[in-house]
Amino acid sequence: MTFEEFKDRLFALAKKNGVEVQISFLETREFSLRLANGDLDQYTDAGKFNVEIKVLKDGKTGTFRTQVLENPEKCFEEALSNLQVKDSEEKEYFFEGGKEYREMETYVGRFEKLSVKEKMDMAKKAHESAAKDERVVMVPTVMYKDMVIKKIITNTLGLDVESQMDGGFLFAMAIARDANPRSGSWYELARTPEDLNPEEIGKRAAEEAISLIGSKTIPSGKYPVLMRNTALLDLMEMFIPMISAENVQKNLSPLKGKLGEQVGNPAVSIKDLPYHPKGLSSTPFDDEGVPTTEKFVLENGVLKTFLHNLKTARKEGVEPTGNGFVGGIRPVNLMLMPGEKSFEELLKEMDRGVVITEVEGMHAGANSISGEFSLFAKGYWVENGEIAHGVEDITISGNFLDLLRKIVLVGNDVKVSQHTIAPSVLVEVLDVAGK
Repeated sequence: MTFEEFKDRLFALAKKNGVEVQISFLETREFSLRLANGDLDQYTDAGKFNVEIKVLKDGKTGTFRTQVLENPEKCFEEALSNLQVKDSEEKEYFFEGGKEYREMETYVGRFEKLSVKEKMDMAKKAHESAAKDERVVMVPTVMYKDMVIKKIITNTLGLDVESQMDGGFLFAMAIARDANPRSGSWYELARTPEDLNPEEIGKRAAEEAISLIGSKTIPSGKYPVLMRNTALLDLMEMFIPMISAENVQKNLSPLKGKLGEQVGNPAVSIKDLPYHPKGLSSTPFDDEGVPTTEKFVLENGVLKTFLHNLKTARKEGVEPTGNGFVGGIRPVNLMLMPGEKSFEELLKEMDRGVVITEVEGMHAGANSISGEFSLFAKGYWVENGEIAHGVEDITISGNFLDLLRKIVLVGNDVKVSQHTIAPSVLVEVLDVAGK
């Protein structure tokens, strides 16, 4: 049965039963491989699709999910029966469509044209590049992945949207020889294979490990901190639940009641971007079919908006922001807007302090309800504006909103991860626990 046939029969059933119905179709094709010490360790080449049928009546919804496009009558009955047993005071909504959607190139198609051998060669080149330096004793992991995602959302109120995206990812980890082995890693996301440079990714992974040879701890204290983009990308994940209107309405965000207030340094502006040329989450609409929008979340440190889905927007009497996704409200590409200074210029500005390149323990050591964090970290000690040596066995702690207020300079070295995009930033002072 084709999707159109499945849809037509469901819509006819909805009309006959006096309800509205919405169909969300998600198809994913994924290829991935992993090398362990240069040998193929894991390989996946698979496709799957999921169909969600949602029935709406009197502000209540019933949902049924399937992985086959057949028997729409049974699917409808299951969704309808789930509606009848649902007990909730909150009203649910479907988006009616009829809005303009931004045109964006989210699908290029070049990864699909690569042969398996070409994909394997990319991983092997990253491994060989990482292993070149004699100080590297092991390249335990290289991971390659590409994917294609197709999404269709249509309902009886008039919504009918479709999009397709693709992209790839390459990661390498290297281990350098030292009294305690030093690990370093590097990764890149890309829209086309040409934008993934395996030799450069392998080289950067080796350099990350080698740069930590001779690392030592430092005395505990309050230090100026240069938060490198690689670490800030992870820390910004804390901000995502804080700006969810749902969490704000449930008193689960420290930003409640602060709309329009100065919550960060004027040097800090954060946008949610529907499209970024390297972002693999870019989309013209969210999982409710609402158009995604470019907006400042923070502008010159001032909190401008929370992120809304249909339900939270109705509660506040505002327009939805296009951030209603399966799993909850989230940004598309949350970007701390870059400044003008290079990483080297930020080092010179700091003069003496700590560079943080990596944080660990986000799940256990970061609380988005309070904003507090205490995280294992590694990086470098800086003297006279130059990296002196690697730093190990340290913990950084503080409050994320306080960190936003203490950012004094923003770099131009932008790095992209799944949902966050960030440059390096210079933080006035941060608590660092060492020896």
